[in-house]
Amino acid sequence: MVRLLLSIAAMALCLISCRSESKPIENTNASEIQIDSIVKFITLDFEMDGRPSKAVINLKYKNFGNKKAFPLSLFITINTVDKDSIGFPTNKEDTLFHQLEDEILAKLTPSGNYCYVGTTTIYGYRDILFFIKPKDKIKSEKILKTIQKKNSRIQSITFDNDPEWESVAEFYEAIKI
Repeated sequence: MVRLLLSIAAMALCLISCRSESKPIENTNASEIQIDSIVKFITLDFEMDGRPSKAVINLKYKNFGNKKAFPLSLFITINTVDKDSIGFPTNKEDTLFHQLEDEILAKLTPSGNYCYVGTTTIYGYRDILFFIKPKDKIKSEKILKTIQKKNSRIQSITFDNDPEWESVAEFYEAIKI
């Protein structure tokens, strides 16, 4: 049920990631979305390379005490083909992204323990952000490569050792709840 709600929440939100130089994330334009009493996401506006960007972050992991059990970051980068003047996806593109995101969530989450952190939307691409256990890397890579073969929008699938979750730390630091 929670996975279904996560998927629905993701479809209702703008998304993608932050791996290059950026300005600090500010919480001035944050909005909270409650899916149910357990799952909440917050939208953060920030700049990446001088352009507006958004992150939709799962509040469940704000003070997560078990990060070391999920030390691998998994970023799935999705190209935005149809974009508006600021590089954000058009409505049609947004629908296609959410369908792909739903497929990824549906196939990954039953196969292992994943921390679905959220998404970012940056000029021309989006990232779906997870943290996983090392034992799930090969299995998830196989699943994602199969999906990637059917969908050319998937630009990259990146695993990095990040036991302190530093790649998403600025997002969680920006959340003042």
